[in-house]
Amino acid sequence: MPPRSIAAWLVCGTICAVGAFGCGHKASENDCEFILNRNVEVQMKAMHITDPVAIDKRKQEIQSSLKAELAGCVGKRITDAMMACVARAQSAEDIDGCMR
Repeated sequence: MPPRSIAAWLVCGTICAVGAFGCGHKASENDCEFILNRNVEVQMKAMHITDPVAIDKRKQEIQSSLKAELAGCVGKRITDAMMACVARAQSAEDIDGCMR
């Protein structure tokens, strides 16, 4: 997924989660990074890239390029159920579903 798509997903997805789940807690920087990293992992898996070094490198690239968007994610309302769903997700579509 291109960085702009991930940024839009982070911002819109987190906002959508507020309406869908209502209660929860405010997302920490770690929560937002987890969502972003999980998205990178499933996207790379879909491209048949399984090398942990390559995946970590891509995570760092995306985090650097989306620093402002990650900051916008911090403080948005999330739930433990949503985070568990993201952890179980096997595709970007699954993650998107978790965020709705």
